[in-house]
Formats: sequence, structure tokens, C-alpha cells
Amino acid sequence: MDTNVINDIRDIKGMVPVPHAWWPVWVALALVAAGILAWWLWRRFRKAPLTVKPVTPPPLPFDVAMAALAELRAANLPVEQFYTRLSDIVRHYIEGRFGLRAPERTTEEFLAQASLPAEHMSLLSAFLTESDLVKFARLQPGDADRQRAFGAAQKFVLETK
Repeated sequence: MDTNVINDIRDIKGMVPVPHAWWPVWVALALVAAGILAWWLWRRFRKAPLTVKPVTPPPLPFDVAMAALAELRAANLPVEQFYTRLSDIVRHYIEGRFGLRAPERTTEEFLAQASLPAEHMSLLSAFLTESDLVKFARLQPGDADRQRAFGAAQKFVLETK
């Protein structure tokens, strides 16, 4: 062999570092972290889906009064409680239907302010005067009077619907 070739053989060199570009790895890791953070924030702060609840209008004063009158007819109340409840039903109906503050005023006060047709005013005036006599003067009407008062209240509500 040639001595030149033998002298040409050298020992292995150590590891040669390969240049790496680390910035693409860091950018990829940052994008993944940003995506995870965005997903977490979206899940945490997203608004609940809107649910539309149907809005039911309040019952009409006529319907409330008729239901209360039917309930009163079914109840077997003593005379004074019957007239008190009947008067309250009519007064609350007047307040809801005509906007008069009937429950808080005396009969004379709100009748003076009311602007109803004459036939309704006379019916209402007679009925409420009788109710006041039963409530405050301890008048004891009979069953026929109770039926007549109930009929007058019902007639007033039905005619002013």
C-alpha cells in the first residue's frame, strides 16, 4: 500500500452541529397556545342562546270581574262579606276599565268624577249605596236583595264591557 494513503487516513472528527432555525417551532407553539386560549375564552364568555318567551297580555278587567263574580256566586258568604266582596269586584272593575281610582275613594267621590251613561250611573249608584248600607250601617238584606244586588253588579259589568 501506498504510504501516502495510510498517512491520509485520519481519525473521525466530533459531531458537527447542524444549524437549526428554531423560530418556526416557537411560532407554531405560540399559534397553538393562542388557539387554545381563544377557544377557552370563547367557551367561558359566550352568551347563552336567546330564548324568546311568549308574552301573555294581562287579563282584561272584564274577564277578571266575571271570574270573580262566578267565584263569589259559588261561595256561601255571610251577608256583610258578600256585599263587601261584590262591591270590591265592581270597584276594581271600574278602576281597570275606566281608570277611576274607585277602590280608594268613597262612593260619592268617584261617582262625582265618573262620566258614564245615565242608565249605568243610576244602576251603579243604587247598587253601591245599598252595599255601603250593608257594610257600614249594618243593614240586613234578604236573599232576594242579595240576588238583585248580584244581578245589578253583573249587569253593569256585562253592559260596560
